[in-house]
Amino acid sequence: MTLLTEQISRFVVDRLGGVFAISQENGKIVYADDFIVNLYGCNPVGEIAEDVFMWIGDCPVLPENDSVTEWETIDLEKHNYYKVETMQVDAEDGVYILHHLTDITEYMKLNRDVTKYMSFFKKLAGFQTAILEKLSSTYYELLPMLADFFKTEEMFFLLHRDSHIEMITYNKASGNYNNARITADEQALEAFAFDNGIELSSDKFAEPLKEALVLAGIDASKKLHALCKGGVSEQKYALFFVEHAKMDKESMGEETLLSVIRLYIENGMMREKLIYDSEHDGLTGMYNKGKYLAMLESEYQNLESIGIFNFDVNNLKKMNDTYGHEAGDKLIIKGADSIRKVTSSTVHGYRMGGDEFLMIACNVTQEQVHELKERWEKELARLNTLEDGIECVIAAGVVYGGRGYDFAALMKKADELMYEDKKKKKKPGEEIR
Repeated sequence: MTLLTEQISRFVVDRLGGVFAISQENGKIVYADDFIVNLYGCNPVGEIAEDVFMWIGDCPVLPENDSVTEWETIDLEKHNYYKVETMQVDAEDGVYILHHLTDITEYMKLNRDVTKYMSFFKKLAGFQTAILEKLSSTYYELLPMLADFFKTEEMFFLLHRDSHIEMITYNKASGNYNNARITADEQALEAFAFDNGIELSSDKFAEPLKEALVLAGIDASKKLHALCKGGVSEQKYALFFVEHAKMDKESMGEETLLSVIRLYIENGMMREKLIYDSEHDGLTGMYNKGKYLAMLESEYQNLESIGIFNFDVNNLKKMNDTYGHEAGDKLIIKGADSIRKVTSSTVHGYRMGGDEFLMIACNVTQEQVHELKERWEKELARLNTLEDGIECVIAAGVVYGGRGYDFAALMKKADELMYEDKKKKKKPGEEIR
């Protein structure tokens, strides 16, 4: 039985903690069992308790009776959590403080992890609800939600369909979106090959993608983080965050969260695939006239306010006659790109046919219409700095209508202003077409 008693004692000590005693008179350790000796790597008997147990000062004031006081403390040196049971004992040769020490480090870590994950899943549930409520919305609705959830300020979404890559960038501070359309060559498509969670620089992208990021105001020196990628209906997508000091990188690796995001994106891609070709212009990727007529009937005549931008690209016939229709197509594409860069979920761009474009801004102020025009002019100027030998000149007529506006009258006025602008921008000898 003696051997069994020793084994039971060792079992209790090894798994439930150790015991040590301190003399109240001089503060020295007078007893320490094997658990304490192994924990601290030496026999501390005879040492001042406060020199060995740096945390002993956390001990609460003990009652004078024989009751046990329970308390918890942290050993900062060993990074351990302890539960301590302490009792004052009166002996013949003095007063001693007995401490029973239980290492609860693993329990506390587990508790911390459980708390963290409970907090995360509560946050995730809220995000899932927001996602599901907007499941039929566009990618523009997703990006602000992601910015809030992951605590980042800038991001961009790449979508490869047919022979082009569409890039949507979003800036949380300004609330602005920027849109670009890039030819999907082999090098550009490498952007869809980066693994989820990888950290990279914009130098890893093809030149047209890097140029589009710079034009969108993305700092080329900042690191980028690949959040997720995927594909559906013969289309590919990839989502990237721009480095931010407060960005929640830990959540970026949560597969449950990424699955929700993929669900949103892929649901949208399948839905869009069904209607994209019928609503978009094949050359520029902008909305076509049929989509405009549908929106005119359902929405544009009943807004609180409206901004109408009537655009006409100058010199298309001259470009076609002089350099061929391929050059003319490039001129049209550049004009479309300048308009696309200021479109959003409430600002819609259309190619009405040939060299004619239209942009409709919904429920805006007159000041916002003015700001949109300035942004478009800057984007066109930037595109004209590209060394492609094609200068794109666009005449524009811009009007604003407040509550109770007459849409037809506004369109007529926008057309007149566009024609006046076309005459101003005409060079000597050029036809007004």
